Amino acid sequence: MLKRSYWLVLSVLCGSCSGRAQIALNYELGNISPKDVVRVETVIGVDPKDPREFFADQPYRSVATGVGYEVRDVDGSGKREVLITHDATLGYVFTPAWTFTLLPPTDEPAPPLVLIASAHSPDLTIGETGALAAAFGNGAGVKVAIPDKRCGGARCRTNELCCGSDCIDPLVESLDCGGCDMICHVGEQCIGGACECAGGSACTAPATCCPATGCFDLQTNKNNCGMCGNKCGAGETCSGGTCHCGAGAACGVGQHCCSGSCSPVACLCGGVSCADLCCNNVCTPESDANCGACLNACQTPLTCSNGECACHGVHCQMGDQCCSSGCANTNTSNQNCGACGHACGTGESCVGGKCLCGGTTACATGQICCGTACVDPTMDRSNCGSCGHACKTGELCTMTGCSCAGGRACVGNETCCPANAMGGGGGCADLSNDPKNCRFCGNACPNGQSCVGGNCQSSGCTNGCTNGNTCLNGACVCNGGPGCSGAATCCAGIGCVNEQSDTQHCGSCSNKCGLGDYCCGGNCTPPDDNNCTGCFKQCAAGTTCCACPGTTQPPMCILSDLLCGCGVTGGPTH
Repeated sequence: MLKRSYWLVLSVLCGSCSGRAQIALNYELGNISPKDVVRVETVIGVDPKDPREFFADQPYRSVATGVGYEVRDVDGSGKREVLITHDATLGYVFTPAWTFTLLPPTDEPAPPLVLIASAHSPDLTIGETGALAAAFGNGAGVKVAIPDKRCGGARCRTNELCCGSDCIDPLVESLDCGGCDMICHVGEQCIGGACECAGGSACTAPATCCPATGCFDLQTNKNNCGMCGNKCGAGETCSGGTCHCGAGAACGVGQHCCSGSCSPVACLCGGVSCADLCCNNVCTPESDANCGACLNACQTPLTCSNGECACHGVHCQMGDQCCSSGCANTNTSNQNCGACGHACGTGESCVGGKCLCGGTTACATGQICCGTACVDPTMDRSNCGSCGHACKTGELCTMTGCSCAGGRACVGNETCCPANAMGGGGGCADLSNDPKNCRFCGNACPNGQSCVGGNCQSSGCTNGCTNGNTCLNGACVCNGGPGCSGAATCCAGIGCVNEQSDTQHCGSCSNKCGLGDYCCGGNCTPPDDNNCTGCFKQCAAGTTCCACPGTTQPPMCILSDLLCGCGVTGGPTH
């Protein structure tokens, strides 16, 4: 069947559309303020259930101020779709709600449609609908309510939750561990969405977590009596959180608890003074064979530490294993999942001894876990290179990140123009000021004119100005000085910056990335296994990225059987 663009696109000026076959797209911004929106994109395709092919490539066509549409392969899938844009940089004025009307073909039955609409600020997608079904009919319409995906004014990363008005990572946040308001107890850390004490399981009542040594009942443990690290003297016991010698109080300085009584001289064993254990009337130093009491032997790999059989100095909870990284519950430990040393990938959690994404799915080799889905970071346009790193409309995801027409990723308010639209191989262009692509891709201003607000105007600069530069006395300048060139963009009052890599101006002027994040192709990207020590610098097999968000501790690739500690442990440790 011959492909064609089959409808006429109309704006709210279509006052005579009611009562005839149509689809009215009734947009609503909801909680999104119109002043935050620079561009709304709506991608429309034929429902896959309809086998007919309706579309042929069509260049951008303006239908009203700041409003236009085009037909092309939007996502590189080979399927033609309609892309409708409302663009504030080209003069469109956003309001909380507006209507845009589609008319059907006249020569055969209209197909059912599927559409997705998204709202954008200069540097990120701030709202997006799911797939919406639409069908032509007399007076028909569809509600296009674009939900605000931001949290307290910021867009959360794919691996984050919005708790209250803050974006948090439930895999590491101790106040929201595994979910909002799921609080770890004092001394515990949130590791992989589970509360842990000293690397092992969380403590169970009546035990308290002592961060360096494990879980103990502070009411009865003689090495942690009443508080972590408060050790009773030799021969004393702990009761009610207080050290006692026999039925009395703890012995004073210089005294010894011997057979339940305080003595000014050392206790006797076999007739001789003994500060160690007395086993069969023999003074016996504490050891793995006699740990805290005679014949109380520690089982390998546990060793005796302060009268307790411990794993690298830590007292493990019942059911935990002693791994090279310390105590571990191999059913829940991200560093030791199913077996000691078997680490889960970034974003995965250990459930029942298996590394799962979203608690249900095991990711294949080469995939990464983003939220609840396993994706290929070299192909997924919504998670290109890292979770949440979305390519712009028209870009493809490649091994090195998002790419427009085989070149760099577009930044800020740039549009990805397809091949041939720019008289060549395509590329990134700001349609509001690019004289070679003014208002729409491929629309070149005559020599001597500049593109201002999407309109060609005389400027005195022969070929117009790009890179954010302005025309002054016939020359393109940045803030009155030399103009920016190459990958640099002119930021007012700042100068030339590289929005592809500058963490202070990532994707747009003054868009600062979070502490410790990288700017990769114009997108703020947190360190992970695919971007650990820099953009696209992956950790080798058998290693994982140890990063502590919001701190100055540099990320590093560490062996998978090491514990990546932030705060309490201070860094990766055995």
